[in-house]
Parts: sequence; C-alpha cells; structure tokens
Amino acid sequence: MAKSKSGGTRSYIRGKIGADVYSIGKDGKGAKQQVVRSLAEVVSNPQTALQMKGRMIMSTVMQAVSGLSQIIDHSFDGLPAGQPSISEFISRNYALIKADIENHPSSNNTFGLNKYQEKGCMLGSYIISNGKATGINFVAGDTSLSISIVASAQSANATIGDLLEALGVTVNDMITLVFLQSTDTAAKNVVFVRLGFKENLNVESKIATVGVTNIFTFETNGVDELASFVAYANGTLTLTPFNGFGGYGVIKSVKTANGWEHSKSVITALDACQYTSAVALPTYPVGSQRFLNGGDL
Repeated sequence: MAKSKSGGTRSYIRGKIGADVYSIGKDGKGAKQQVVRSLAEVVSNPQTALQMKGRMIMSTVMQAVSGLSQIIDHSFDGLPAGQPSISEFISRNYALIKADIENHPSSNNTFGLNKYQEKGCMLGSYIISNGKATGINFVAGDTSLSISIVASAQSANATIGDLLEALGVTVNDMITLVFLQSTDTAAKNVVFVRLGFKENLNVESKIATVGVTNIFTFETNGVDELASFVAYANGTLTLTPFNGFGGYGVIKSVKTANGWEHSKSVITALDACQYTSAVALPTYPVGSQRFLNGGDL
C-alpha cells in the first residue's frame, strides 16, 4: 500500500491503462514506488521504404535458393559444398538484384521482385556458378542448343581438334548443361547432362568419320542415350535434351594443376521455381566415381 498526498492509501498497480504502462520500482533511497511509462503515439523508426526494399530483395533470393538448391550447393569455386556455396549464391545474386532495381526502378527489370514474405520464385537471371574458367556460348533455339564448329562448307573435314577448340576445352575437361523443364508441364524438374571426352582420342580425326557419339562420355538424369541428345551436322554441334525446356545454364569445368575451375554460368528461373532433382548435379569428378564434390550420389 502507498500513501496518497491527498490523504488515505492506494495500492500499487501493474499493467496498461490507455496509453500508460504501470509497474513497481524503487526510488533513490530504495523505497518502493509506482512507475508510469507512457507509450509513444508516433513510432520514430517505422519500416522505411529502404528497409522494405531490402527485405523484398532477400525474399526474392531465398525463394530462388529454395528452388535451385540442387545446383547451387556445390558450384562455386574454392568453397565447400553446402551452406558456404549457398551463402555465395545469396551474396552474389542479392547484389545483382539490388543493382537491377536501382538502375531500373520502375520497368525493364532483369529480376522480378517478391513482395515481403511473398512465396514463389520470381523470373530472373541468377548466377549458379562462378569461377576463373571462360564460358561457352551456346545459341539457344526453341528446343535445342547449338554451337558452330566450322563453316558448313568445311563440315566434312572438321576434326575433333576443331570441336575442342570451339568448346574451349581439352580432353581432360567437362561440360555440364543444366536445363529447367518447361513450366507448361506437370513435372518441373532440373535435368542435367554432363559431357566428358573418351580417352585416347585422336584430335586430327574427322568428326563425321568417328561419329559424335563416339567422342563424348555422358552422365545424366534425364536423357536415355547420348544419340538422342547430341548430334553433328553442317559444321554445327546440336544438343537437344527434350522438347520445350524452359531455361538452361552451361558450366564448363577445367582441370588445372591446382584442381578444378568452373566457368561463370547464369540460368533464368521461371515461375514458381519449384524444380526438383533426384540427385545432386555433377560439375566435376571425384575419384573413380567421376561425380561432383558435395552432393548425394
């Protein structure tokens, strides 16, 4: 109980009454006293536009992580598989999205932008691999990718050496193609095909004589046989994983004296981004299994 200045006594109270919060404290001499704190009627630090923009960027990146984790958890050079690689994906693509919306605040954006806590992966060109190796410029058609090796008139005489030169690889290197199955299908899958090269190839042999399927080795989770995927005609190498793929990325893996280096690769995510794969996607071999570093085999 406490004495009132106007006489009588009153009880100490706790809790909130209107905009005031009541509690019990002590004065400078240690005696119990009533403490009253008034709540602010105007918040001095609201959620600013800049704060919300940052949250929207992070929401966009994390939805992409959810859909593309089978690729990005092992495809960055010099980083262990798992969270370190995923963190690298987040860092690189956060910076890309931030720059994109600053350069194009109202239109012509490379990335769609999630509202705060909005679900679903927005369309955007995400970096899925980054390293020192130079990339490969495949030309995308409606249902296939192609790369020109020689002029059509020279196609009969094109050699395996010409093919390696056009790809920018040696027989020790590998190429991983990552495809997003078209979103107009019921199943939205990540399909990969990794191409290597058979041992003891004679680089002076003609492609037409050897046959393109006798040049490559391949591992895949979506193509039954190499002949249904790779073809050579009129000086052009053509890769056809299936009809109607919705997006693709190409990761070149180069063997060096210090290990393996990757090329930078970008893949355009499509709506929902709920892509799945039964196995992790290979980018370079480990031991005799010739599979990737970090991932479920």
